Amino acid sequence: AVKNNIDVFYFACLIPAHVLFTEDGQLDKRVFLTTWKEIPAANELQHTVPGVLGTADTVAHKMTLNNVFTIAKRNVEGQDMLYQSLKLTNNIWVLLELKLQPGNPEATLSLKSRTLEVATCIFQAYEAII
Repeated sequence: AVKNNIDVFYFACLIPAHVLFTEDGQLDKRVFLTTWKEIPAANELQHTVPGVLGTADTVAHKMTLNNVFTIAKRNVEGQDMLYQSLKLTNNIWVLLELKLQPGNPEATLSLKSRTLEVATCIFQAYEAII
């Protein structure tokens, strides 16, 4: 808002969600695993991310540049699994599992958080970054 001697003017600006991801969002591997198990299944959402280009390593690198940190990487039945964490500026933690199938431009993103209201923004951020 800008106030002067005539009136008060209000402005609104849309910002991409990933600018709210903090640099201290990397969890220890054990803490990630414990937290993943503690968060109930009802607090897990899945989303299909279209247009994924590159390998799991290139995706992980892109996400790291945007404060989404890869905790572990595994290959399960030909699928690359990235386990990732991020923290928002309001101290909300989000745990993620990204399933990538080589040659398939779609990935499956599983999100777990104690605050599911952030899920839509996180899904949009992944689509924008990847």
